[in-house]
Amino acid sequence: MNIALIGYGNMGHEVESVARQQGHTITARFTSTHPLPQIDSEFYRTTSIDCFIDFSSASAVQHNIETAVQLRIPLVEGTTGWNAQQNDIITYVRKAHGSLVYGNNFSIGAQIFFRIVSIAAQLANSFPQYDVGIHEIHHTKKKDAPSGTALTLGKIVLSHCQRKTTLRTSLHESPVQPHEISISSTRIGSVIGTHTVLFNSIVDEIELTHRAHSRSGYAYGALLAAELLVKSPGVYSFEELIFERSLHYS
Repeated sequence: MNIALIGYGNMGHEVESVARQQGHTITARFTSTHPLPQIDSEFYRTTSIDCFIDFSSASAVQHNIETAVQLRIPLVEGTTGWNAQQNDIITYVRKAHGSLVYGNNFSIGAQIFFRIVSIAAQLANSFPQYDVGIHEIHHTKKKDAPSGTALTLGKIVLSHCQRKTTLRTSLHESPVQPHEISISSTRIGSVIGTHTVLFNSIVDEIELTHRAHSRSGYAYGALLAAELLVKSPGVYSFEELIFERSLHYS
């Protein structure tokens, strides 16, 4: 598969490394100083691209996706921090009959973790003595806080725990209310990504944690998504690809 990378930071380098191991070819690399060419550029007529993989910045996501859709080239969107635009952009891609896989976390382990947290939240819903909180830790260079994964976890708990109705990402205004789920963040050192969901009561506490050991897990997931998207064009969340569509990782 011929892949063009959008964003060539830590994740871009990791995707390239894993892609080469799997026999794929990186035909282009785009950065903030070397952005995507205009749609009518000669570059697209002389360069073979089967799929874009984007790990760039939230401010560039809309432009990158629109460019891919106009070029009729599938795109895997691994950038986080664009939640506010997500519904509008996905609607645009569907109407334009583009091909896109999006997700806040392309780790297979994290997707399994989401399912585990979903089950735990359903069980905790029957026991109001358990409060719920979420904490995430990342390296100091991560720009968005809380992480997209933490927000996804919060939404999962909200969908199954009826007494919780709101996500709370700041403690500066007032104490956390019973209907709120507090999401806190720490930025320290070179931590790849750690996410913890706590179910706390007076008598005990349940702690569920997913800890990424390296970025390669995200790269493997993004490449899996690219392979599947090229074979089956459409618009999917990463979760839909590996669970609802019964497509298996190997």
